[in-house]
Amino acid sequence: MKKIFTLVMLSILTVMNVNAEETTLWEGDWWFSWEAANTDEAHKGWNANSNGVNFADYNEGDVFYFYLVKDSEHLFDMEYYNYRFDDSNWNALPGCAATDASGNETKAKFVLTADIKTALASADFALHGHGLKLVKVTKGEEEQPVVIEDLPAATLWTGEQEIDGWGVKCMVLNTENEAFTVFTEKLTKACNLYFLVENTTGADFRIAGAWGDWAVTAYPSDGYNHLQTLDADNVVKVQLTEEFVKNAFIDKGGVAFWGNGGFKIKAIATTKDSALNPTGINTVATAVKNDNRYYNLNGQVVANPAKGLYIVNGKKVVLK
Repeated sequence: MKKIFTLVMLSILTVMNVNAEETTLWEGDWWFSWEAANTDEAHKGWNANSNGVNFADYNEGDVFYFYLVKDSEHLFDMEYYNYRFDDSNWNALPGCAATDASGNETKAKFVLTADIKTALASADFALHGHGLKLVKVTKGEEEQPVVIEDLPAATLWTGEQEIDGWGVKCMVLNTENEAFTVFTEKLTKACNLYFLVENTTGADFRIAGAWGDWAVTAYPSDGYNHLQTLDADNVVKVQLTEEFVKNAFIDKGGVAFWGNGGFKIKAIATTKDSALNPTGINTVATAVKNDNRYYNLNGQVVANPAKGLYIVNGKKVVLK
């Protein structure tokens, strides 16, 4: 009898530990797709408030998990799987980039930061993507935010680089550029990077590793558009993780600064002051040539494009 009592108590303790680590906030079977407009507007995404999850009730540092599975029934002739944490106006939340989810099952982690709470103060939380179903949302343990600090003041690049056309006009740093050596010498660990920019109205700005598919190696610091951190001095602050610095600079993979809207990069530096008062080198960046490949609206290469809207050489193309 004592043995049975002990086993029962151990079972209860195990359940209590699981519940303490992760609490279910929502369960269901909700598919979502970029192409949902072809059938049902409601399935363009999953909104939190309408499903009983209000992130305003939670604190900075709280961790949530989104359980996703593949949904082959709603691919609409476009076989890829991804997701992105947005607001209800389709703006990527700070720190949240589009993520590939080609595996059979994905447990997507979402950390509620101060910047995200600010963004959600005027809009609902939304989960967007393609080819997936959301089956459960849980809350986990609080996580301490990673602090990324400035490196010693240095101007890494100055010039007049226009960014437009999603690769038609962009800035690529690799071993062919004089500026790349300067970056490699200065960027040795996780750090903040500051960009002095102009003409940013209606523009998008993205950083990606130049060593592979840009849609996969995009740096997710501020989501799809780093211009969300633009301040009153026209300086954009991007927090680079140690992993990205290692891949892009220490291992000499290269990095690409690209986007749309015809804005200009005037200086890149390790501190805001050195970006506003640049004294660095001037060098010509390598422009990316037209590659004639088809990109979906999430910036991913589509090998066999079917019906839909694509970006080809910086221009919108509709296949019917």
